[in-house]
Amino acid sequence: MHEVKGAKIEERKGVYEPAEDTLLAAEILLRNINGDRLEVAETGTGTGTLGIIAALDKRVSHVTLSDISEEALECAKENAGLNGVEGKCTFIKSDLFDKIKGNFDIIIFNPPYLPDDDEVKSGKNWWSGGPTGIEITKLFIEQAAAHLNNNGIIIIVESSLAESKNLHDFIDANGLMIVDSEKVHIFFEDIVALALKRKG
Repeated sequence: MHEVKGAKIEERKGVYEPAEDTLLAAEILLRNINGDRLEVAETGTGTGTLGIIAALDKRVSHVTLSDISEEALECAKENAGLNGVEGKCTFIKSDLFDKIKGNFDIIIFNPPYLPDDDEVKSGKNWWSGGPTGIEITKLFIEQAAAHLNNNGIIIIVESSLAESKNLHDFIDANGLMIVDSEKVHIFFEDIVALALKRKG
């Protein structure tokens, strides 16, 4: 068992485990929980770590955790129970926002963000974000923007190995702006967590 920002997390084989990118996203999340009775969604929840960290905050009233993997959702459910927040959580099997309804104050996604076309095609690597590393993130941003409440934030993670400039241009073109960031350098890359808000 690991503890991440106060959340007790059990891992499961085949489910992405919390790592440096998770910690960065958690830092951004905790800095940007503002207001009361907040509705939060975590897409691609995996172990449920980020959604559970949100659910542990008294200002958050409900968290929707979704993943395309049944195994991940079962792991997330168990971890929510371990932390006593299962009553604040809903678990949905969904490919991004396909099965998600409603709007949210905070939307979190730690996406596959490395460029690796072959692995995406084979489905072998959960790190693979397409040929440029940002294809899945761009699709998420398009969908998430339609589910974001006014003054809400979107939290994503990116890598310096992917086409960051292209992604930032895409964020801007979709009426969003970067309002907060956290970065760590690991071996040969920078991993960056970003908070996005609507312009204006």
